Amino acid sequence: MSVSIRPAAGSVALPVFVAAYLRMSTDMQQYSLANQKAAIETYAAEHGMSVVREYRDEGRSGLTIEHRPGLTAMMEDIRSGRAGFDAVLVLDVSRWGRFQNTDEAAFHEFMCWRAGVQVLYVGESFENDQSPFSLVFKGIKRAMAAEYSRELSTKVSAGQRRLAKMGYRQGAIAGYGLRRLLVSADGDAKFLLADGDRKSLASDRIILVPGPPEEVDRVRWIFERYLKGQGCSAIARELNDQDILSHRGKRWVYATVRTILDNEKYVGHAVYCRSSKKLAGRTTQNPEIDWVRKDDAFEAIVPADLFNAVRAERLERRKHMSNEDLLIGVRRVLKLKGKLTAPLIDAAPGLMSSHGLARRFGGLSGLYRALDYTPDRHNRYAEIRRWLTDWRESLTAFAIEFLEDAGSMVQRDGWRLKIDNAWTASFVIVHGSRPVGKTQQWFNHRPAEDTDIVVFARAVYGQPGPTDYFVLPRVLFPEMPKCFYTRNRPILDSCRYPSLAILGDLARLSRMESQLCG
Repeated sequence: MSVSIRPAAGSVALPVFVAAYLRMSTDMQQYSLANQKAAIETYAAEHGMSVVREYRDEGRSGLTIEHRPGLTAMMEDIRSGRAGFDAVLVLDVSRWGRFQNTDEAAFHEFMCWRAGVQVLYVGESFENDQSPFSLVFKGIKRAMAAEYSRELSTKVSAGQRRLAKMGYRQGAIAGYGLRRLLVSADGDAKFLLADGDRKSLASDRIILVPGPPEEVDRVRWIFERYLKGQGCSAIARELNDQDILSHRGKRWVYATVRTILDNEKYVGHAVYCRSSKKLAGRTTQNPEIDWVRKDDAFEAIVPADLFNAVRAERLERRKHMSNEDLLIGVRRVLKLKGKLTAPLIDAAPGLMSSHGLARRFGGLSGLYRALDYTPDRHNRYAEIRRWLTDWRESLTAFAIEFLEDAGSMVQRDGWRLKIDNAWTASFVIVHGSRPVGKTQQWFNHRPAEDTDIVVFARAVYGQPGPTDYFVLPRVLFPEMPKCFYTRNRPILDSCRYPSLAILGDLARLSRMESQLCG
């Protein structure tokens, strides 16, 4: 692509319209937005450029595009064709992002290039002109930016584990019935922190203290209700019937109650690192040997004997009921109600919750199979599955014809397409649920093929065709999404297209590359 948009310093040509992208995370104060803006404005003035748009992400991590409204808005403007500028000025490669997968940084830059917008790094020593040198050097800088985040993560984790061993609270949310108290390095109390508030001095520490008396009493009530035979879902319904909200200001659900019953902070113990999430990756559950503990770290709001009794009861309910015993209880519900649903199971006294049964039998469908029970809705599901298969076949056949007409060679192996012996693609149809207000979900009922590109077509049963397409590169999505929403993560929505024309663009690039190499 031409890089002639960058005039020489001192040029008298008409100014080139550009946008400025600024990002500062909390750990890099030398990258203040003011310093970045000054450097970009100086560069623009020296090269005959006019900054017409500015996108900012203040206090935002550069690990992913999620939670970066500035970059998200800029990419959406560029992708939609309403940008109104020819280039984006960024201070350096790290301000574009510290993506742990360096291909993700390259992907976002490629999307700009494809729309005719060049990314210029004003503080770097190389020209971003797509020359071999700039590509190699840019790759090195991206890797260095990612490595910095990994090193910083290791240091921060070590510091948090050390403070957790001393009994200090790590985390921005105390939980229902508790509050976070800021204390000085000498242990003197300062003030209570609201959820999400941060300490202002590095030497300050945070401990947990009892919350409002009515919340403390309610936590103890939850433990007592469980010992009397109520399940987590039944307790949640009782709280909702009383119009009592959780600590997040939302209605109670099974998981909210379960978290309270299982969390040792209510008995005064600080337990840290039960799960971990490294550098915007997936949350993983750690073995107990890796937990960091400090017993009696702060004042308990639930007596130890009550907490231990509930823990024993939970183990008893989970472990000492055989599958056959559970099936007997569920059959009793089926005989009484004439049908089975998750709410009916949760309402049955003395029976494991629907969540627990799903874990035991591999989902409620597994439970129903064990009972030889077929819900009425299964006939409709069979029709939908046939419809999904028909549309998948239709799109696959269309893609073959479309790409071959454009000059590509396409080979089909099942649901996999191999294009120009260079890359592979496949299709998945995701079915939309009934809308709830302005929100709708589209579910992926089948595993995606292991191809370089997976195209997810959103459709609703009964409508004439798909509404749009998510064209997802495997390099950015090693694990494909199970569900799509009206509004998705920014990186996911950046891959949404109204048609399959993008496949033609990709094929054209692969044909050009094969011609250059051949």
